[in-house]
Parts: sequence; C-alpha cells; structure tokens
Amino acid sequence: LQAAVVAGLSADLFVHPMETIITRVQSPLYAIRYKSNGRIKQNLFRGLYQGFGPTLLTGIPSSAAFFIIYEGMKSAFQESKYLHVPPWAAHVASSGVAELVNCAISNPAEVLKQNAQIQLGGPRKPWGWYTIQAFRQFSAHPARLWTGYSALLASHLPGTCLTFGIYEHIKAQILDKMSETDPQLAASTSMQVQVSTLSAGLAGGFTSCFLVPIDVIKTRMRLTAGGHGIETLERSRRPSVSFLNIAKETLHTEGMPGLFRGFTLTCVAATIGSGLYLGCYEGVKLYIKDTHERLDLS
Repeated sequence: LQAAVVAGLSADLFVHPMETIITRVQSPLYAIRYKSNGRIKQNLFRGLYQGFGPTLLTGIPSSAAFFIIYEGMKSAFQESKYLHVPPWAAHVASSGVAELVNCAISNPAEVLKQNAQIQLGGPRKPWGWYTIQAFRQFSAHPARLWTGYSALLASHLPGTCLTFGIYEHIKAQILDKMSETDPQLAASTSMQVQVSTLSAGLAGGFTSCFLVPIDVIKTRMRLTAGGHGIETLERSRRPSVSFLNIAKETLHTEGMPGLFRGFTLTCVAATIGSGLYLGCYEGVKLYIKDTHERLDLS
C-alpha cells in the first residue's frame, strides 16, 4: 500500500505538467487559444498544475486499489495448483481487472482535471481556483463526470494489459540474463529498481504510440462535456458527446492529423511516467521488504 501511494504521487507530480500541455494541444480550441499567426502563445505553458487537486485526491485510492488487486491476482495465479496459466497471461489478466477498478475511481477526477487544465485566467489565481471553476460546470449535471468512461476503458484497458505484459517480460528477460553472469548483482535492490524503471519506460512508451487517437477522442469528449469543445462549432454541427461522433467531427474538421495531436509529447510522457511510476513502486516495495527482513533477523 505504501509503495502504491508513493508511486502514484511521484508520477502524478512529475507528469502532470506534461499532461496539461497534452490536453491543451489535443483540445479542439488549441488553434484559437494557444496559437497566434502560426506561433505558439505563452499561455500554453502557464498554469501547468491546473487541475492537480482532483488528481491528488483520487491518485492515492486508485493507485492503491490497482496494485492491491494486481499483486493479489498475480500471486493467486502463481500459487494455484490447478490453474496452469502462462506468466504473460497472468500479468495481462491481473492488470486488466485492476485497471477496471482504477478507471472507475479515477474517471470523474480526470474529467475535472482536463477541464481545469484549459480554464482561462490570470497567472495570480489562487491554488484550486481552476478546479473549483471546473467543478461548478458539472454541479448541475454530475453524471457528466463519467463522460469518456468508455473511451477511458478503450485506451487504458488494452494499454495497461499490454504495458504490464511487456514490462514483466522485459524485466524478467534482463534479470534472467544478468543472473547467469552475476546473480548477486541481479538480486540487489538497486539493480532491480533500475531494471524495473527501464522496462516500464520502454513498455509504456511503446504502448502509448498506438493509443494516441483514442486519447485525443477521450480528451475531446471530456472537454465537450465541460463546454470547452463545442463553443467554436456551428449549432447545427454540434455533435453529441459520444466516442463515434467526436471521432467523426475530428476527422471532418482536421483530418487524420487531428487524431494524432500531441503524439510525441504523449509518448515521452508515457515513457517517463511509466518508468517513474513502476520504478518508484518497485523501489519502495523492495525497501519495505528488506527492512522487514532485517527486523526479523534482529
């Protein structure tokens, strides 16, 4: 539990500014609010921690729930005498079930976060002002906080399953090869953390490359629900907030490039975020385990 909390907070704190820029770039209002005469405006890089409050509040329970379920199911598969499940299948199934719960907890916070990230305002607004403004937009229709849940599952579920499957495979391959030449080094906490960080970064970055279009649609669904995606469209062409309609509207107005907005930054953020998230998790988990073992011996 402690490892999950530290991992979630560390990754959210570091990656949130990049996610804010990604949200703004993927917004249908990007060319109006954040560009002028083909040049990027400075306000694209202002208020990079807008919307961090909801992320902070739900990051701890969602991260804790994810790893409790993931580790529990993975151990159950490994220890079962009757289920002969290949390791990769156990990792995919465990991460998939864990992600279902994680998405259910985090979706409202993600909606508030992304609507807060594109709020316009001066640089001297008090902390939490943007989140409060976003919350007010949904106070009359709280059900809209679940907008984009289908898109969240469509991107996170296969993305998480693929990421954890690749992550566990790469980590096992590296540590197995290392064990053949230097078992003591492979078993050391520092090396396991380094390998976990590298493996997670590679897995997260690789997976995110295939899911950018879904992320763009998901972002626009949430922004439309908060009134930040439809104000520039003619009334007769305003789409309902559904995955298919938002996808059609994006293709109609921007073509295929519109579905790959923020591609490079998304992949970079996923690489750094995944590496930091799982690296911190493994590091804290192994540290706690080593501490308990030393206390037991003493």
